Amino acid sequence: MSDWFLFILTALVGGIILYQAAMKKKLERRVEALEDDQVRYAEVIAKIAEVQSRTFEKFSGRFDELEERILDLSVPSQNPEMPLEKRHQVLALAKQGVPIEEIVERVKAPVGEAELILNLRKYQSGLLKKTSAPKQTVARV
Repeated sequence: MSDWFLFILTALVGGIILYQAAMKKKLERRVEALEDDQVRYAEVIAKIAEVQSRTFEKFSGRFDELEERILDLSVPSQNPEMPLEKRHQVLALAKQGVPIEEIVERVKAPVGEAELILNLRKYQSGLLKKTSAPKQTVARV
C-alpha cells in the first residue's frame, strides 16, 4: 500500500511540476510578446513625435512670416483707439525705423504704451526662438 501511495504521490508531484513548467513557458512567451509590442509602440511614438516636431517648426515659422506680412500691409486707420490696430501701427512704424517720439504722435498713444508694445514684441521674439520645438522623449524598454 505504501508503494502505491508513493507512486501516486510522485506522479502527482511530477504532474504539478510539469504543469508549472508549462505555465512558466507560456508566461515567458507572453512577456516576450508584450516586450516586442512595447518596442513597436515606442518606435511609432517616436515617429509621431518627429512628425509633430517638424509640423511645429513648419507652422511656427509660417506664423512669424504672416505676422511680418500683416505688419507690412498695415495702414494706419482713422480710428487709432482700436487696441489691435494701435499695436500693429506701432510695430509697423518701428519696423520702418520711425523714432518712438514720432510713433507716439502719429498713433496718439502714450510713450509708455508704445514702449511696452515694442518691448513685448522683442521679448516674444526672443522667447519663441529659445523654445523652438518640444523635446522628444523616447520610451525605454
